[in-house]
Amino acid sequence: MAKKLAFLTIHGMGETEKDYYHILKQSLEKALGKDIWSTVHLEPIYYHSDLQEYQYNVWEKMRQRAPLSWQDLRKFMLFGFSDASALEHRATDDGSVYKKIQKSIIYSLKIARNQFSTNDVPIIILAHSLGCQVISNYLWDSHKNKGIWQQGSPDYPVFPPEQEDFLKLKYLRYLFTTGCNIPLFVAGFADIVAISKPNPDFKWFNYYDKDDVLGWPLKPLSPSYDLVVDKDIEIDSGNLWQSWNPQSHDGYWTDEEFIEHLSQVIKRLSS
Repeated sequence: MAKKLAFLTIHGMGETEKDYYHILKQSLEKALGKDIWSTVHLEPIYYHSDLQEYQYNVWEKMRQRAPLSWQDLRKFMLFGFSDASALEHRATDDGSVYKKIQKSIIYSLKIARNQFSTNDVPIIILAHSLGCQVISNYLWDSHKNKGIWQQGSPDYPVFPPEQEDFLKLKYLRYLFTTGCNIPLFVAGFADIVAISKPNPDFKWFNYYDKDDVLGWPLKPLSPSYDLVVDKDIEIDSGNLWQSWNPQSHDGYWTDEEFIEHLSQVIKRLSS
C-alpha cells in the first residue's frame, strides 16, 4: 500500500540503543492495525553515535580508578548531562557536535523523503527529553537559515533542490514532545522565544508527568510558547513502579493514553 505519512522519532538523553523506537512501533501497529500502519513510513532519528563513544571512554576511566556507589544513577547522569552540555558547546563552530546532530536529522529526513514522490507529505515528529531541544534547534535553524543551513557554511547539507521544503520541515503537521526539558536550556535568558509555526496547520502537543523532574509544561514559558504550543497535556506516565517517581521520564512512549492520542492523529492524516 502507498505511503501517505512520514513519522519520525527522536530519542532523549542518556545511553540509547539504535532500536530505541521498537516498542513504540509495536504499540502503534497494534493500535492502528496493519492496513493503516502500512501507509506510514517510520524513520527513527539517532544522534547519540556522535556522543556515546566519548562517554563510554570517560565512564570506563572512572570505574577503573575508584569504586563508585550508585553506578546506574551515575552512568545515567554522566551520559545524560554530558549529552546536554555537548549539544550546545561551541554550537556555531564548523563541525561542532551541534551541527553533527543536525546532520543526523538531515540523514533520516532524506531517507524518509525518498519514500515519497512529492514534497508535500504530512510529517509527524515525536521527540523525547533532550530530543525535544534537538528538534526545536533544528526547526529554528532551518527556518532562519542558521546552523547547518547558513549559506556558505562548510556544513551546509547537500540535497536535490526540490527536496528543500521537506528537509526544512515546512510540511510538519504535528510535533509531539514527551518529558520535554526545553525549560532547562532557556531559563537563563531574559527573552524566551519559541519556534515559529512552519505552516498554518501545524500543531504541537507536549506531554508531561508532574513526577518527572526532567519533563515540563511549555505554554507558561513565554507568550510565544503559549501561542505555538497547542496543549500541555499532563499524564500519569509509566508502569506501577515508574508512575509515582522521576522514573516516569521513561514511560511516555508505552503509556496507553499517549498511544491512543498519537494513533488517532495518525489515522486522520493517513485516511
